[in-house]
Amino acid sequence: MKRANLERLLRFLRGEEGELDLEPAAREELADWLETRLHAESGESSRASKAKKRSRGVAGKGVAGGRATAGAKARQRRGSPPAGAVALLYCDGASRGNPGPAALGFVVSMDGETLLEHGETLGRMTNNQAEYRAMLAGLEAVRTLGFERVELRLDSELIVRQLEGRYKVKNAQLKPLYARAQALLGEFARWGVEHVPREENHAADALANEALDSL
Repeated sequence: MKRANLERLLRFLRGEEGELDLEPAAREELADWLETRLHAESGESSRASKAKKRSRGVAGKGVAGGRATAGAKARQRRGSPPAGAVALLYCDGASRGNPGPAALGFVVSMDGETLLEHGETLGRMTNNQAEYRAMLAGLEAVRTLGFERVELRLDSELIVRQLEGRYKVKNAQLKPLYARAQALLGEFARWGVEHVPREENHAADALANEALDSL
């Protein structure tokens, strides 16, 4: 995260700067950073509360501009993962109208144990944008949990093929999301991606749809 962008955001929030004129990529970087902080705070709150066998939650409605609200309860593993541990990330995005109201859902697990579940609304966007946003949010969460290896499972063949380099990213709205995904994946020691049928991605899909149902 560039310090200059953070300082400009701070001046804007304090009313010292009338407009926040940033390139789309810089805006996306700031938004992703803020979401990471929100996810981290949510995790700290979860760890401070009494541990439950299993908990899941959905954030409230998205705010203006397509940003998502935070606050979904999550179950997280205490401490850092073992050396060489691989996180399994299932994620899904949904848009009713395409474009229309959208939401994301993702599930992080290790060795068959669910570590984190999350769903939230995203505002108005296309289905492919929501799919990318779900993956980005999931990758941020995996990184925050301390994993250096991740395996992604998506039911979006388009995104899987784009990550594999088999399809080019031609849509202008997806290009910055793809660039962010490449940057995040580059921070892992090892990563892989696999296309799965929708029925195998039902948990993440249910979280996204539950968030949409809350609108």
